[in-house]
Amino acid sequence: MAYFVTVGTIGAITAILCLGVNISWGWVGQIDLAYYGYVAIGAYGAMVLELPKAHPTAATPSSYVLGLHWPFIPSLVGATAFGGAAALIVGAIALRRLRGDYIAIITACFALMLTSVLSQDDKLVGGYIGIYGLKEPLNSVLKLGPTGYSYFYLGLCLFALLLVYLVLERIYRSPFGRSLRAVRENELAAAAFGRNLYSLRLRAYALGGAVGAFGGALFANYLLAWNPYAWSILEVVLLIAGVMVGGRANSRGVIMGSVIVLSILPEVTRLFPLLTSNSTIGPSAASILGAGSIIIMLRFRPGGILKERRAIDRTEKASLHQAPMTLTVAESSDG
Repeated sequence: MAYFVTVGTIGAITAILCLGVNISWGWVGQIDLAYYGYVAIGAYGAMVLELPKAHPTAATPSSYVLGLHWPFIPSLVGATAFGGAAALIVGAIALRRLRGDYIAIITACFALMLTSVLSQDDKLVGGYIGIYGLKEPLNSVLKLGPTGYSYFYLGLCLFALLLVYLVLERIYRSPFGRSLRAVRENELAAAAFGRNLYSLRLRAYALGGAVGAFGGALFANYLLAWNPYAWSILEVVLLIAGVMVGGRANSRGVIMGSVIVLSILPEVTRLFPLLTSNSTIGPSAASILGAGSIIIMLRFRPGGILKERRAIDRTEKASLHQAPMTLTVAESSDG
């Protein structure tokens, strides 16, 4: 059961991360290669808010900023705010005059710059060593054993996933969400109807960064440590694969896709070393399968497993159901 609890916890967190990717890419149609940077900002932010002041020694040279020793919930909120603020700053630059591929290039550059700064400067968040020593959140009050706490944290992550899903579904169906989809489908038409394209894109980008930071904070509190090796641009590709497999702009589909690509496929590839003589083939095979799933879905089902339900689709479906009734009334009138 410990194995399934671990897979379930990580699966719930990665589903939250995929929902964040879905905001920029699924709702607005802009690819954000800096996304995992916001995940890292949320993870680092939660740790420097929760941990006490750093006291580096020769034996433990790790150092970091802040060290406010906040409780778990305020730290989670603060880390989410850090990610949203960072995304707001980057988006203000990247989205002002750029479109399409150029946004992806600018965001990729930001991710590389962030990796270099945080890994080289060991005074900010521990450099390559990273930050460690975080205590299990809320367990000082609950006082659960290892097994009981693992069940508790799984329930906490599932509750967080449900909360993020419900909030994003509400936003998706709001006038703001409809405006974002209008920009995605035809930005000229959206501008003609008075929509501020830059403001809409920027708010969506900041919202996606905040969701990513929220997931990163949960991830750091699960791992109890974080360093530059825990995040890279490759992780963003796998998150995009999860969104594409499940269905862009469909939150239920995104959760399903994240489970398939980021939970089931990696666990299946753990069997590959048993079938081959290569003991390190597992992680590489997981990346290959993730990238291959993008190619397969683009070829055979571009909309994903659960396609986005559009208003025009519902209208056409309703008209098909009404057509026989109309015909019957007409025939009886002729009679």
